[in-house]
Amino acid sequence: MKKHNDQPIQDILKGMMKKGPLTTGYYDTQVKLIWNEKLGKLLTNKTVKIHLNKGVIYLKLNSAPLRKELFIGKEQLIKRFNEELGEDLVKDMIFS
Repeated sequence: MKKHNDQPIQDILKGMMKKGPLTTGYYDTQVKLIWNEKLGKLLTNKTVKIHLNKGVIYLKLNSAPLRKELFIGKEQLIKRFNEELGEDLVKDMIFS
C-alpha cells in the first residue's frame, strides 16, 4: 500500500524552487511583483529597471530626488522585501 504525503502544492513547489536552477529567476520576478504591487504607482512610474542578483536589488530610477529618498530609507525597504518574500534574501539595494 502506498503512503500518501498530504502536503500543500505550494509547499512542494517552494521546496522544488529552492533546490532547482529556476530559483534566481523566481526571486527576481517576485521582487519585481512586490515593487510594482506594494510600493505604489509613483515608484513604478519612476522605475526604469529593477532586478535581483546574489541578494542585491539593483534599481535604476529616472528621478534623482526619489533615488535619494529611497537611499535614506534603504534599510526599511530591505526589511519590507524580506517580509514579503518570507525569508532573509535581500541583503542590499543599489540605486542608480
